[in-house]
Amino acid sequence: MVDKLETVLKVKNNMGLHVRPASHIAKLLEGSHSKVTMTYKGESVNARSIMSIMILAAPKNAKIHISVEGKDARETMEVLAQAFETQFGEKKF
Repeated sequence: MVDKLETVLKVKNNMGLHVRPASHIAKLLEGSHSKVTMTYKGESVNARSIMSIMILAAPKNAKIHISVEGKDARETMEVLAQAFETQFGEKKF
């Protein structure tokens, strides 16, 4: 069975989706079998591509539409949501 999930996640880290978060997202998706698309301001990109994510130029507080389609869509969406929540490992305590 193939699931398709969609949600909107907010960019919480101070510098937005720059190279480090883009790399983090691409690395997280290496083990996923799902197709993952990120959309911001009408521009949709493959979330496995660091350069594509950077093209979005999403700043802090941007709302990113995430679409995940595949047999492991739920797990993939959970991993992405956690990454956005923890600011891609950049959260300062």
